[in-house]
Amino acid sequence: MTAPASSPPSPAAKSDRPVKRARGPTLRDVANSAGVSTATVSFVLNNTKPVAPETRARVEVALAALDYRISPSARALRTGRHHAIGLLLPDLANPFFPALAQAVTDAAWARNHALILASSGSDPATEAEALAALAERADGIIWIPGTDAPHPLPTGPTVILDRPSPALAAFDSISADHRAGGALVAAAFRAQGRHRIGLLAGPAASPSAAARVEGFLANATDLTLIWHHELPFTFALPEAATAWLADPRLDGVFAASDVVAIGALRILRSLGRIVPHDVAVIGFDDIPWAALTEPPLTTIRQPVAALGAQAVATLFDRIAHPDHAATQHRLPVTLIERQSTP
Repeated sequence: MTAPASSPPSPAAKSDRPVKRARGPTLRDVANSAGVSTATVSFVLNNTKPVAPETRARVEVALAALDYRISPSARALRTGRHHAIGLLLPDLANPFFPALAQAVTDAAWARNHALILASSGSDPATEAEALAALAERADGIIWIPGTDAPHPLPTGPTVILDRPSPALAAFDSISADHRAGGALVAAAFRAQGRHRIGLLAGPAASPSAAARVEGFLANATDLTLIWHHELPFTFALPEAATAWLADPRLDGVFAASDVVAIGALRILRSLGRIVPHDVAVIGFDDIPWAALTEPPLTTIRQPVAALGAQAVATLFDRIAHPDHAATQHRLPVTLIERQSTP
């Protein structure tokens, strides 16, 4: 009697077996391919020691041929470095902050570091939690404060970007010269023959907004301030702004950020007031949209790329020299004249 033929294993039976994944190339594989030691490969990958150009070239060819990928977690365990930096923003709604984040990202990648991005929503508890989380995952933090100094403050390498303040004077800081920008606005209105000014200031708690207002007021003693109101940095102005901008005495408006200036342009248009014939408008930041408004917005340009690059360079210097005294860098701003002023 012939034994019944055995049936092939069912697909379900096959799927129950553990699948062994192919092993990726190791440091030893790269070293053997390049004819060098594993230490030399490590020196090339981490830029920790000089390597002869010919040797470096052989290692780089082997890395590319084997498609070797560094394991971030393994490297962090081995070296104590994450090869990533953290960036904490107050929010992502203001177009200035994503532009600044891109500048920081570019500068970080140029140093072979990734960027970990977080946003606090300008909430003190969220900001403190985000700082703690970034400290665990990054070699250092670039921080644009969204609130008064949270507690506890960071203890690792940290650089304050855009919003230095006395409460954070122990940290390195990078910012545009906000006060000088406010002075440029006052001088521009004076040169344009505009003397009755409305001031749409940013939040008083924002050091950068406060410095812009201080610079303007200190240099506007011969101008008449019709009104002065503090607003969040947002396109949506409060209902009361319609009455402010309808004031017939008004012939100039300084908005302490471009997003507020764009909101003012929309209200002025709805009122039938012609910009700049009736009212000149000047913003601050020079976000990409500033050139696309109707009319295009005159504004104070912050050097975004330079701010990002300087913040990253300062953070790396702080990581390398944790005991050095804190430094403060203030970068120049520029008046960009467009058609919202005469």
